[in-house]
Amino acid sequence: MEAFASRQGVRTTWSSEIARWQQDGTRLALVAVVLEGDSQPARKIRGAKIDLSSENARDQVYLDEQATERTRSALKEICEAVVLTGMPGASGCTGAKEFWPGYDWPWNRYHELDVNFCGDSKNSELVLYGRGKPGSFYFPGKSPTILAEVLSTAMEKLKQH
Repeated sequence: MEAFASRQGVRTTWSSEIARWQQDGTRLALVAVVLEGDSQPARKIRGAKIDLSSENARDQVYLDEQATERTRSALKEICEAVVLTGMPGASGCTGAKEFWPGYDWPWNRYHELDVNFCGDSKNSELVLYGRGKPGSFYFPGKSPTILAEVLSTAMEKLKQH
């Protein structure tokens, strides 16, 4: 979706901001978008655009519908792992196999969103980063469940467009 969005003649035909987080100088804006190219026949791609920024880094990640669902499913996997094994611990993190670069997933070659859930029950944080790009974006007190719900809301809104 990122490659499509950067093409000449592609425009946003619909968008809706789903979430905006700002914590300790780190920001996330997640927008459901429909992109359309001016070629004939016109091509449309639906998905989420995620803008991330902090004092040290900026990133923009596009997830088409399939990648959005894969990310939502991976967030659910992280939540289930925490239920089964407990919080990762003060210096630990829990991720999902979909985000692990060691697997040879077809999507690993794309710039998508990767997520870790770190910390213990008193000091937990959601850590987001764009695959293949430097910079991590920390959201204390946020959980994988919250981000999964935001992505679900985006997908529901996209079904109407």
